[in-house]
Formats: sequence, structure tokens, C-alpha cells
Amino acid sequence: MHVPFHATPHFITEVLADTLKRQVSLLESNMLPPPDAKTLYSLKADSLYTLMMQESDNFIAEQLLLLCSWQRTGTMNTEQAIDFAKKNLLNDLPDEPKWVDGSGLSRYNLVTPRSLVALLNKIQQTVPRERLLNIFPAGGVNGTIKDYYRNGGTPYIFAKTGTLRNNHNLSGYLISKKGKLLIFSFMHNNYTGSMSALRKEMERVLKGVYEDN
Repeated sequence: MHVPFHATPHFITEVLADTLKRQVSLLESNMLPPPDAKTLYSLKADSLYTLMMQESDNFIAEQLLLLCSWQRTGTMNTEQAIDFAKKNLLNDLPDEPKWVDGSGLSRYNLVTPRSLVALLNKIQQTVPRERLLNIFPAGGVNGTIKDYYRNGGTPYIFAKTGTLRNNHNLSGYLISKKGKLLIFSFMHNNYTGSMSALRKEMERVLKGVYEDN
């Protein structure tokens, strides 16, 4: 159970000053930090990425995009962060994504399966496999797919779900029986039947790919 902790910026400033035994000043939202300011890091980034991916925490995703904007421009602006990413990080995708928010909750976000596969391929080329798979939900083990894609004690699906009413997507990595890393993306849009039927069919297809490769 997570219990939120609410405190005013001024209270945090006072607590820090008392703990550090030194003067602590509050930087107002319309002020830029001084040129010699340093960032104090706490937890490792992967602990945050894992929580966002496995629990499907859209709030964290939105906040991360705002932090990226702050790092690039000194302002927390979602549109600026998206524009930078599209021009500098995602300009080689097969199809240009229509990206309007950081959480992914808007139905105006549009991306094709082959662009998601290309993005997942870019990621696995830069992030070591063990680290990458630890961040993604593992089928039958944890995250949003802990009850699906079981394979005894050895997970073979490491993927992120995306679900809105009448839309269900699954994109990620498959480790085949022979140890090959394969990338896939399923998108089911505007269906009116049962989501469980879609999951069963995806599991049938993915398990077949696992066994044959």
C-alpha cells in the first residue's frame, strides 16, 4: 500500500536547512538555477523505469517527459520535449508518430506497430539485454502480464501493455526456445468482443514463435 506524502515547498526547505545545518533557499518556479548549481541524485534510474513499466504508471511517464524538457530547455513543457525527441531521437522511425502527451492516455496518440518495433530495436541496441529485460514486465512473473504468457519458471515474453476501452496493445521482446531475441508489436483497435479472447490468440501465436525459433 502506497500512502502519499504531502508537504509544502517551504516545509521541505525548513527540514533540509535543519538537517543539513546550513542555509537552504527555495527557488521559485519562474527562476532558473544559478550557473554553478549541481543536481543531487538519489535512486538509480532503473528503479523508476521499472516501476513505470511494470505497474504501467502513466503519472511517472508524464513527469519524466517534463524533466526531460527541463534538462533541455530550462522549462517544463511537454510540447517542447516531444518536438525535441521527434526531431533528434525518433527521426528515423518508419512512420512519424503523432504524439500529443507524455502519459500515453490520449486517444490522439498514434503510432504504427512497425515504428514501435523499430523503437524497441533501437533500445535493445543501446541497453544491455539483462538490464533491459529486468525493466520490462515478464510474462507469468510480474507487472501487467504476470497472469499471462506463462512458461513455467522461465519467462519468454517481456513486454508492455497499452489498454484503453476497445483497444489493447502489446509490444516488446520474445526470447525463443533457442535463445533468440525477437521483437513484436500487437495492436487491436476498435474491437467489440472479449479482451480475453484477444489475449488467448496472442498467447497462441507468441508461444508458437517461441517453440519454432
